[in-house]
Amino acid sequence: MRVSLFLALRYLSPFRTGSLRRIRGAILAVGLSLVPLIVVLEVSDGMIQGITARILEVGTYHLQVIGPSTRDPIEEATLLSELRKVPTVLSVTEEYQGVGLVYAGKKSAGVMIRALPPRVLEIDQGFSRFLQILDGSFELKDPGSVVLGAELASKLDVHPGDTVKVVTPYSMEGDSILSRISTFTVKGVVSSGYQELDKLWFFISLERSRILSPRASRKLIGIKVKSPFGGLGATVQEVYRILPRAYRIYTWEELESSRYLSYRTTRYLLVFIMALILAVASVNISSTLILLQIEKRDELAVLKSMGLSAEQITRLFYTIGAWIGILGSVLGVGIGLAVAVSINEIIVALEFLLNNGREMLRMILGGAGILVEGSHIRILNPQFYLEKIPIVLDFQEVMGAAFFTVLLSVLASVLPARSAGRLKPLEVLVKH
Repeated sequence: MRVSLFLALRYLSPFRTGSLRRIRGAILAVGLSLVPLIVVLEVSDGMIQGITARILEVGTYHLQVIGPSTRDPIEEATLLSELRKVPTVLSVTEEYQGVGLVYAGKKSAGVMIRALPPRVLEIDQGFSRFLQILDGSFELKDPGSVVLGAELASKLDVHPGDTVKVVTPYSMEGDSILSRISTFTVKGVVSSGYQELDKLWFFISLERSRILSPRASRKLIGIKVKSPFGGLGATVQEVYRILPRAYRIYTWEELESSRYLSYRTTRYLLVFIMALILAVASVNISSTLILLQIEKRDELAVLKSMGLSAEQITRLFYTIGAWIGILGSVLGVGIGLAVAVSINEIIVALEFLLNNGREMLRMILGGAGILVEGSHIRILNPQFYLEKIPIVLDFQEVMGAAFFTVLLSVLASVLPARSAGRLKPLEVLVKH
């Protein structure tokens, strides 16, 4: 083993010529092929966790408790008090949800109406952490106040101080349904950083929840716990002990299962494609070692005639392949992590270059009478992606990718190593 390692290091020595250039090329190919895999692993994790965290903290809650539409106020207050005493519970929030049609001037849009306690930012720290106030304030103490999502406010072209009206279905006795028109004053514009989530938000005070018909809305109790990803079973059992029989608990995993599965499936597909690219690049190692074997044929024949066994020759090429994988992994992991950590700045720079390039092209072609149309280029559409990607570095995944790279490198060395081990020194030396 020491002999094989010694010879492998000699062939990898920077002071040797010839074969080193090809080995350096193989290391570079493996390293560069590993870069997209590392970037996909780290960026996709950050994107999924960032979107999921926002969905849970400002939308779905960790647990939702649904009960009868008509409840005794005293029993409701007692229930909320008991739920807040559960050791793993961080916050308990009442909420009414319904739908409506909001309009301002000649512009209108469908909305999800969310009636919340005026002190929701103080009650729910997760809600306040992920909700960014872009304009005005999140003020719901006045029953006539409303806070809009950023995309909705932009669509209606309204700002704090403007008046909006919302139409909600109001059920009368029997099957007849009438509409109710309510007027609100915009107090603030907010965003979670994910337009797909907050484009329909219409926040009002819990006191104004009466504008929502019991038949066209639902009342829920949103619960936040200490470890939403660490298993909710114990907390659910504890909450069920407190709840009357008519109540039902839904976990975020049940409510968002299809969305979360879609994110994970997309991530696995991307990782699989990047792994295929790495596997194709590892073929370059095999060709490099075959050329190395041909180039060092005479030297290998002499070493074998001096007593080096076929097993040691085979192990020599396995060792070279492993070192190519190790050095390529170091290169790829280093570059990949640097790109992943700087991904937001890289995207901004690319958007700047693309938009300025398009503008220059438009000016040049415009002088020739050719009209170039197109809007501002966005690499990540904020309607479907986060405006800023949170980076999550999982070193276990990084080490797993590096190990996979070394394993592929060793596997790519199998044919050249066995071929070199079968080399017959007499046939080589007789030709000379």
